[in-house]
Amino acid sequence: MKDYQKSITVSNTAAKVYSAITEHIPDWWSDDFSGAAAHKGDQYSIAFGQTKKTFEIIEAVPDQQVIWLCLKAHIDMEVLTKKDEWVGTKLIWTIGSDGANSSTLTMLHEGLNKSFECYDVCEPAWDYFMASIQAFLTTGTGTPYRKKEAKLEWEENQ
Repeated sequence: MKDYQKSITVSNTAAKVYSAITEHIPDWWSDDFSGAAAHKGDQYSIAFGQTKKTFEIIEAVPDQQVIWLCLKAHIDMEVLTKKDEWVGTKLIWTIGSDGANSSTLTMLHEGLNKSFECYDVCEPAWDYFMASIQAFLTTGTGTPYRKKEAKLEWEENQ
């Protein structure tokens, strides 16, 4: 089965793109972030409300590639019977550059395919966050999950 994969092209150097996926994850994915993701062996945790994941950086080649291995996962959706499907999957970020100010970032979520219960939720979520990282790299402002805004929205709906 085909694993989730998406590419974006931006008018940025490979170094800027690499920085976005190693140092600026809260700016485009979720601001509920702790840990580090810049070097091989680093670990970080990220959350989207009660959905939580922990990753280890298993490869970090500056301006070329970063690989995150999912160590822990809990997808907080009642409809899922297997809430930890992401455990053992890899997010492989590959950067291609034309040598000037244009780069292509490809993300392959190795293991995430239509055999996963969560695929129909994860695919559009990844599409959204890939657009978010593209916006972050293009304008300096992404559209990450924001803990404070989600809490306010939840409180308003109670």
